[in-house]
Amino acid sequence: MKQLVILFSLMSSVLVGYGQIDRSEAPKPQPNPEIKIEMPQDMHFENGLRVIIVENHKLPKVSFQLFVDYPNPLEGDKAGVSSIFGEMLGSGTKSTPKTEFDEQMDYMGATFFSNSRGFYASSLKKHTPDILKMLNQVVTEPAFAQEDFDRIMAQNKSGLASLASDPSGMSSNVASVVNFGPNHPYGEVMTEETLDNIELSDVKDYYNKNFIPNHAYLVVVGDVTYKEVKEYVYDYFVPWQRKEDLKPVDYATPRTTGKQVYFVNKPGAVQSVIKITHTVDLTPGHEDEIKLRLLNQILGGGSFSARLMSNLREDKAYTYGCYSQMSSDELKGNFSAGGSFRNEVTDSAIVQILDEIKGIADEPVTDKELDLVKKSMTGAFARSLENPQTVARFALNMFRFNLPADYYSTYLTKLERITKEDLLMVADKYLQPNNLNIVVVGNEEIAEKLNDFDFDGKVDFKNQYGEDEEMLKAAPEGVTAETIINKYAMAKMNAKTQADYDDKLKSIQQIEVYRLAEMKEYGVKLYMYTAQAFPNKSGNVLYMTSAMGGQVAESAWFNGEEGREKDARGKDEAYAGADLARKKLTSYPVGQLANLENDTVEVVLMGIATYNDKPHYKVKVVEGEQLSFEYYDVVTSLLSKVESIVKDENGDPIETLVTFADYAEKNGVMIATKQTINAQGQVLEFNLIKAETNKKAKAKIFSGKMKVAQKALVALSLGK
Repeated sequence: MKQLVILFSLMSSVLVGYGQIDRSEAPKPQPNPEIKIEMPQDMHFENGLRVIIVENHKLPKVSFQLFVDYPNPLEGDKAGVSSIFGEMLGSGTKSTPKTEFDEQMDYMGATFFSNSRGFYASSLKKHTPDILKMLNQVVTEPAFAQEDFDRIMAQNKSGLASLASDPSGMSSNVASVVNFGPNHPYGEVMTEETLDNIELSDVKDYYNKNFIPNHAYLVVVGDVTYKEVKEYVYDYFVPWQRKEDLKPVDYATPRTTGKQVYFVNKPGAVQSVIKITHTVDLTPGHEDEIKLRLLNQILGGGSFSARLMSNLREDKAYTYGCYSQMSSDELKGNFSAGGSFRNEVTDSAIVQILDEIKGIADEPVTDKELDLVKKSMTGAFARSLENPQTVARFALNMFRFNLPADYYSTYLTKLERITKEDLLMVADKYLQPNNLNIVVVGNEEIAEKLNDFDFDGKVDFKNQYGEDEEMLKAAPEGVTAETIINKYAMAKMNAKTQADYDDKLKSIQQIEVYRLAEMKEYGVKLYMYTAQAFPNKSGNVLYMTSAMGGQVAESAWFNGEEGREKDARGKDEAYAGADLARKKLTSYPVGQLANLENDTVEVVLMGIATYNDKPHYKVKVVEGEQLSFEYYDVVTSLLSKVESIVKDENGDPIETLVTFADYAEKNGVMIATKQTINAQGQVLEFNLIKAETNKKAKAKIFSGKMKVAQKALVALSLGK
């Protein structure tokens, strides 16, 4: 009976308690707790190397990350040397050439990446001694071989060439220059000129001065123990000799006054890349950093609910994505916002982005926005802790930036305490709605629309590297596209007068040119044969050789009345319709002459532009949806560059840049000894092998007989 009374009493208590619960209100969330993060163990060695250890015995894997925290140096007229050094660090060692190094890594199933600050490597634990031997060689005896240097330099030059078709890369370059200035490490941009200034000795000097253990951290993560790591370091990293400490340098940055607009012309662009940006005084671990990250998430940090995305994508349909970013840095942080937008809404998009930046600095965010982003950031932080690499990164940051011991363990607590008033305060302090840089990369036709955004009403023009670009100047009176093209034809035939030109056309009615381009990284050589004849005959063959042998990649011919073309994609068609009509137009000795005869082609002189530090007439050529810009040297009248934009079957633009350099007289005709083709970033430099002329048009290729040309190219490929 007593037990029943006790049981009845307990049930009554529960029922009474249940009845007191108000289910009309959702339970209030509890405040974020302080998280206990077990910080990794660390060691400090006599050569200055600091080692961080994160044990994780779930899988038999170990990773090694080396980070050398040397002060950012100015590279000056050798901008890019740090990047070259970083690539060469992964190009083998004195004991193990690159090919063998890569093969050994592949055999172990290991991962290895290098950069200017060190490397990351991982493998199964059983391979740890072997991979550490190789990492020791990377640190203490990198190869820095001339052949690797030449290969990496060629790859970087190719990368620079592809920049012409990368509007985002152009935008980043310009933003770096205008934000930080040319006398700041973050404001330096690698160009063809600075790349040409770099020699192998510069890379070695960079390594000897900056890559030192007393500025280095080694982060070890995985199936290891403190004792094992200590032995590893003594065996493989302590021999790395300490050098004189490097002193940090403070760099001044320019102050942005008013709204400054910078424009980069990308011919034929159907979209504009917009980046609205300025620097901020925000160092890692600053008391305002978490507040600013939260503010940025609300503004445009990546979710579809962010203000920029909601406005410019969901509401206005101007873009697929519009984002913002707030970055801290030990030297200087920065803020940016923007995306890619249709040409016709470029100015409207800028208005909306500026309004959103101003709005979040003027008015408090909503409770809903604050709550949603707090929850999102809390979840992301909690999930990140599942990865041992996150804990390792936290420890590295704490040592590098001298953060408080509880910086990360109290992160969620600090996040939870942030109020709308806090966000309004940091927005007012760090965002600069009235003092910022507006960088736009796009079609020059939109440039005039941007003047109203600039505080002095004048847009500054930049090139792809952030260097000042002159606006087009007016051509002298009487100069037209027709006179320019006719002068080019005369210059091509090395004629001084019209009578001289007419005589040359009678005595030279055929030109044949042989060129060679090498793709060394693929072991491929391309031999190109082109033939032209009066009044409109033409032919070409592209012959490719590799380790697999030789084959014709492309060919075409036209005899004045009919012809065919065949390309590498399998197209083999006879000229017909508009293509045939165009081929019949007079085009010898230069193809541009046909444009002057063709009623469907619009040829317009735009003005005088600067190219390679020389004045050039810029001529715009439009034929249907095909657009090109031709640059003719004002002094020599010769063609220096052609920018072409055509659309593929999906309507997407295909960009090609062809440059002509180092003209020389060959058998009475001026021929470019260097012709470079940049097709969507794939760069080929064709060098002249030989040029031949003839009094009559007699090349068999004009009649579709390719064998003679092919035989000549095969002979050239065999060195005959």
